[in-house]
Amino acid sequence: MSQGSSVRGVFRLPFLLGGSFWIALALASFSSHIHIGIIEVLFSLGPWMVVPLGADLIHGAAISSSSSRVRDWALFTAASLTTVSFFVGNRVAAAWLASSWLLICAAFAGDGLRRFVTSGTKSFAQSCFAAGEGYLLVAGIWLVASRAGISLFGFHEPIVLLTAVHFHFAGFASAVLAGLVHQAFVGRSGLRLLRWALTIVVLGPGVLGLAFFAGPKAKLAGALVFALGLLGLASAMIRVGLEAKNGRGRWLLFASGGSVAVGMILVAVWAVGEYPLQAFVNIRQMAEFHGVLNGVGFVGCGFVGWRLLKAGQSVAS
Repeated sequence: MSQGSSVRGVFRLPFLLGGSFWIALALASFSSHIHIGIIEVLFSLGPWMVVPLGADLIHGAAISSSSSRVRDWALFTAASLTTVSFFVGNRVAAAWLASSWLLICAAFAGDGLRRFVTSGTKSFAQSCFAAGEGYLLVAGIWLVASRAGISLFGFHEPIVLLTAVHFHFAGFASAVLAGLVHQAFVGRSGLRLLRWALTIVVLGPGVLGLAFFAGPKAKLAGALVFALGLLGLASAMIRVGLEAKNGRGRWLLFASGGSVAVGMILVAVWAVGEYPLQAFVNIRQMAEFHGVLNGVGFVGCGFVGWRLLKAGQSVAS
């Protein structure tokens, strides 16, 4: 297989279309005639690009080409309907449209449960993948609640939709990246210490979500510990990039790791400001800066970088 054909395998037609639609949506958000905000745009990156790429990284060669095509177009259809839900004024209709993505999330969660039962107890990486898929179900539930205008547990917008964003990126994507990093470090020195950091990354989104019910002190502690775990993940990804032979993949891993470092500084600033209830950075600013760094920089560059590295490895073998 040539290098060119392996790279084209990363960008199958549904992904190319999805990426194009998301870029168009992001550009349209700057228009005064299109009523969609930064939080909706960041969320849409999940269905259009992050989850499809994450699914490829989790399953790899274990899924047949025909099954892969069915999955790709199912994801594309659900992402399309979910995006339409942001432009529908009727809450009931918007919730029904977004429910298509909830079904996708439930399917991933079922696969995660199967994965954990069959191999998760024997493989740390598979446990990471299983946890990431499980987080998607939480994300899907909060998405539908957001589209339906329902306040869950006393939380209102934009927190409801931001929770869906959180469990797509900090939940699903971070756990997948943690599993990939662990696979790359098996047999190397320092794996035990790295595993502690990766465990924090995998458990952190759930713990941080629960900390919102416990008050500012718990949120501060949870955010800071999660940030430390992500910094450990970022340093490991940069190390993988340094050792990689695929030039495009390695530079994307560098960009991903660097985005985490800057993004976690913003998390720390936000968490410290939340503690005295005098936020230094408001929710909208967090979405604009931390959200873009985390969604596009950390997750987007990280997933594409890993996919290119794996494509290069398949060519070499």
